[in-house]
Amino acid sequence: MKQHKILLTGLVLILLMSPVLNGADAEKNHFLMRKDAYTADSPIVESDWDWHKIGVLWNRITNFSYMGDDAYTDRTPSCDYPGGTGNSYLYRGTIWLSAFVDGEFHSTQGDDQEFSPLTPVTMYTGDEAQKAEQESYAEYYDVNAPLASNHFPLGVKVIERTYAWSADFASDFIIYEYDIINVGIDTDGDGYPDTDRDLDEFYFTIRFDGDVSKLPHWGAEYRFSNQDDHVVSNGVDWEWIEAFPQMQGRDHGLTIEEIDSSMIMMFDGDNPEFDAFDGHPDDFGNPAEDGTLQTPGVLGLRILKTEPKLKPHSFHTCHIYNDPGTDQETWDRMISDPTFEDLLIDPRNNLPYPLDYRGILTFGPMDVFKAGDTLKVTTALAVGSDPDSGGVHSLVEFVNIMKMAKYMVDHDYDIPIDELIPPAPNVEVEEVVNEAGEFQGVHLLWDDSPESHPNFAGYIAYKASEKTATGDLLWVPIDTFMVDETWPPPLGKKASVYKIFDSNVEFGFDYYYTVQSVSVEIIDPPIGVQATSMRDPNAYYPISPATPVATENLDDVKVVPNPYVGSAIWNNRIPSSANPWEHRLQFINLPADATIKIFTIDGDFVDEIHAGETVRIGEGYPDARDSVAEWDLLTRNDQEAAPGIYMYVVDSPSLGTKVGKFVVVR
Repeated sequence: MKQHKILLTGLVLILLMSPVLNGADAEKNHFLMRKDAYTADSPIVESDWDWHKIGVLWNRITNFSYMGDDAYTDRTPSCDYPGGTGNSYLYRGTIWLSAFVDGEFHSTQGDDQEFSPLTPVTMYTGDEAQKAEQESYAEYYDVNAPLASNHFPLGVKVIERTYAWSADFASDFIIYEYDIINVGIDTDGDGYPDTDRDLDEFYFTIRFDGDVSKLPHWGAEYRFSNQDDHVVSNGVDWEWIEAFPQMQGRDHGLTIEEIDSSMIMMFDGDNPEFDAFDGHPDDFGNPAEDGTLQTPGVLGLRILKTEPKLKPHSFHTCHIYNDPGTDQETWDRMISDPTFEDLLIDPRNNLPYPLDYRGILTFGPMDVFKAGDTLKVTTALAVGSDPDSGGVHSLVEFVNIMKMAKYMVDHDYDIPIDELIPPAPNVEVEEVVNEAGEFQGVHLLWDDSPESHPNFAGYIAYKASEKTATGDLLWVPIDTFMVDETWPPPLGKKASVYKIFDSNVEFGFDYYYTVQSVSVEIIDPPIGVQATSMRDPNAYYPISPATPVATENLDDVKVVPNPYVGSAIWNNRIPSSANPWEHRLQFINLPADATIKIFTIDGDFVDEIHAGETVRIGEGYPDARDSVAEWDLLTRNDQEAAPGIYMYVVDSPSLGTKVGKFVVVR
């Protein structure tokens, strides 16, 4: 194996003396442009953001050059993969724009608040979007940066557009387009450029800081959050793979053709200082105690196109201890050296050194960036993931995803998705009871509207009742109906509606159903067999079965589950700002006017809830039912209920009172 380069002896010694200090960036802080930061007639507006949430990759878009959300509390999707799980792969990505002015090097960097927003973020969907299913638009500049210190403006404005899709072949990446315009500098202090100036040796740089991964319940300095996130580029060869014991000897199939110096790749590597958990010393991919990889994916970015064409210039890494603090340090350590750095190897064990890395990828220089000219840079942000194996398999998936992103850009996004992929069917779920009113299960129904599409090949019906360690729904196929194999699905009462029955359903649990439309293999463009999104709004149907509102007596009132187990699958194991609830216990078969009071076995009052209440806050959950009351296992003082036996009293003005008990096990 090639001998990997090792940083200067002094740096290695610092690292070896400080193994526990692999923490978060001391400068990691979220900033907001405020109204008091600029004058009323300034072109600068307040900080703004929106989110792409239509594909498998969810991410925040801003009007101040940030990719993702670098907040540690109340964080919104920040390269969340799979989208909706809260499993964040990205801390922050920004652009750097650098050039020489009168022989002196200067750099404008989003991390240092040197871009100011000029427009809010505008999100376009449906007919308003022109190139993708969802697009965003924002402008920012460096002409005046009220929140920056000692800033030397280059005099550039950036128009940022982003594109996202839900189609399977394009759902793992988001494309960023930057129109960088040399608008000139402000000489009279009003915030508007008024004087033209050419820029010499202009560079475009991406600074990429992934925390792979940062689940909402992991603290900023938790050992899985950011302390072994390795970063590499495809600028030399693929031999760095062999530095990781978990990746050695794998037949990855990557070739010299993929070595074009255009990509940054970040992934969770092994940290020999920490056990994943007791008895499992290998934390590569952050395995949960059930063996599920919590961080199987490879996060990364690829520069797809520059107009006019810029060449790859360099790739360097930094970390908490050697982030460049000045423009001169940026030049000396991150841009002037036209090389592509390799991994840092720990001489104690000959393994890649675990740190909170950032990757610095630079293209350029443009000899002269003339006043009024525009440089257009198109990039793609992606996560490639093999959830079962991770490692090399996720890396290969990432490289293939980036090939698809490049294909779309090279074809000017002219891929007629609606013409290629059949739509999802319209799905409904109905609860089934027998003549005695006893619950039997559910019917999953869907229409045949996708079958008129010329590329239609069949359906796959799925159900989910559990979540993985990363918070994603664990989809299990119920049945498959392919035109040339297992056709047709069973018909319902109407000739155009299919119906299958699921009896494996219980009260007190959430269930999720979806039906995918599957295409034939599509050769041009080369996207293969495609399927509609699991969470297509027409096909995704959540349900929480419950009896109708009780009308005769309270004998059937039950607590489910009983006993309640805190680690069980019906909980939300990964609370986040979007889904803050964690525990859920149900009282079912209630009359609509019921009030439930909960007491300890000693008679101390704990909490009061009402029929129709739900604790499930967030997207995609079933609607509340009048015959159900949910308790979040928090006392009236917002403290977690202790393990033990509890009493409850159901009081209904129409039907009377019932007393019962349940058990909580943590």
